[in-house]
Amino acid sequence: MFWMKLLLMTMILVLSACGSEATNSHPYAGELEEEEYYDEEAPFDFKVPTSLPFEVEETYIRKMGEDESADASTDRYVLIVGFQGNDSQADHLIVGVQNEGDEEDTQDLTEEQVSLSDGKEAQYFYDESLQVLVWDEDELTYQVSVSTGDEYSVEELIDVADSFETY
Repeated sequence: MFWMKLLLMTMILVLSACGSEATNSHPYAGELEEEEYYDEEAPFDFKVPTSLPFEVEETYIRKMGEDESADASTDRYVLIVGFQGNDSQADHLIVGVQNEGDEEDTQDLTEEQVSLSDGKEAQYFYDESLQVLVWDEDELTYQVSVSTGDEYSVEELIDVADSFETY
């Protein structure tokens, strides 16, 4: 009987050790790693949304790495992730994360100050063809962008921003 209990305890310990690996519980976990441009050595932990105003069919990386544009500092690192829904004309959202520098050119867009649900200040830029929500968090600049055909209310974009979790 003693040996049976010992064997049972050993099996429980072995099985619990096997199941204790850290796993990413993010809804898109594993999808970005499959992308060609994924960089395992990103210089910061980044967040991406867990909730979007459409069902996601495809997730892709448009850019992930050091920003090589002429006006960027040598330490600027950029991640641009796209989320595509069933309707390729209407369900499309771009998320940008960077550690320094300017966000998308918003010069000719109307600007409004808005607040996320946790009280963080954000800027909402828009015109008839583009909507951009931008905010800073943990020394990173985040932005959510949608273009023509993807019109969402500012509240829906704030809901997307509120859903960001560490990837």
